[in-house]
Amino acid sequence: MQFFIAFALVLIPLAAQCETYRDIGPLDSLGDIKAKFPSATAKKLSPAWAQPTDAMYQFTGTGLSGTIIVKFEDGRPNYSKQLDANTDEASAKFLQRLANQSDEEALYVRWVRWVPDAPIPVQRLISKYGPPEKSAFSDEDFEPYRDWERKGVTAYLSSDEKNVVRIDFAFTKNEYRSAWQKKYQFVPDWLKEGATQPKTK
Repeated sequence: MQFFIAFALVLIPLAAQCETYRDIGPLDSLGDIKAKFPSATAKKLSPAWAQPTDAMYQFTGTGLSGTIIVKFEDGRPNYSKQLDANTDEASAKFLQRLANQSDEEALYVRWVRWVPDAPIPVQRLISKYGPPEKSAFSDEDFEPYRDWERKGVTAYLSSDEKNVVRIDFAFTKNEYRSAWQKKYQFVPDWLKEGATQPKTK
């Protein structure tokens, strides 16, 4: 069974490092996030770049500071493809179950974005995380940003580069290991020390 669990989630990519936001973890499902914020309004977003394996939801509501946007991975399209090519009966049944999961079960967190209600001084992040490792402009729209790569924190700034307008949070390998241990009571080989990230297709 451990093999099947590892096989099912092996397509979840790994980021370099992380600073979590609101205790949202790398193996949290859409259902888990809704349970964390039971009174929040969840709205599905449809960005133009989204692929069949992408899903994005926005969470707002009383008690939440600003807006939380969560990018999810949806493995069901890949499970369906693997099912078509699979001839082993036990594996086929398992893949069929995965392919038929609801959104609440199937969608797993990829990254988290926080958009504050009002811009906050970038100096606050520098005080918290230290000097950023990278200062640059987005290739997409030339928006200035500061990147704390070891923390997995990327802050996008106002045009004068004094205030933060949104922050993206990624995940560390250590957080993936901890999440697997907590949820499945084991750590797959590809997450162990010295292992390389599995290639995705």
